[in-house]
Amino acid sequence: MPESRSGDSFRAMLSRHRIRTPARLGALILALAATACDDPFDAFLGDVPLTPTEVTLYDYVTARLEDPPAFDIVLAVPARVDQTLNWDFLFQIRDGAPELVPFSAVADSVTDSGLQLTGERFDAVLEAPEDGYTLNAPLAVQPGDVLIARSRVDPNNFLACSRYAKLQVLSIDPEAGTITFRHLVNPNCGDIVLEAGTHGSL
Repeated sequence: MPESRSGDSFRAMLSRHRIRTPARLGALILALAATACDDPFDAFLGDVPLTPTEVTLYDYVTARLEDPPAFDIVLAVPARVDQTLNWDFLFQIRDGAPELVPFSAVADSVTDSGLQLTGERFDAVLEAPEDGYTLNAPLAVQPGDVLIARSRVDPNNFLACSRYAKLQVLSIDPEAGTITFRHLVNPNCGDIVLEAGTHGSL
């Protein structure tokens, strides 16, 4: 029988978590702006991936410890909640209903990690909105749903900003306790563009 996670120990670990907000380097930004013609950040920005990546997450309640239930938008990888607090949402099946759950909905700490459903087609989502995200409540999902996601503030970036992504639910297997979705994450902190293959622009 698979080993289940202890909700109490997980919440205890989360209660010790503190979000570190990095100091803004205003002087550096002004210097870059003064010496560049158009976008002072252009040389530091990457491209939005041309092709989406598929990921499978496992039910937080019933999965084995080695099967990741969470997703880290900053690194664009699945995450194990017993090993790190650096993740933005997780997958769970509650009362038979599949849900994606932002970090703050299961933790004592509050972050900017959020999700919102959109009625747009995956390829038609070209930018992420700056507000309207659900931060502290689960979102029920089903195959075909398209969502826009915002990460926690990246503590490793010199600007206090989040990263943005779009994702589409491809399949949900209630018996296996899995969800598979494709995602496209903008690698540039604070950049809301989600058009595949586009160069970052702030």
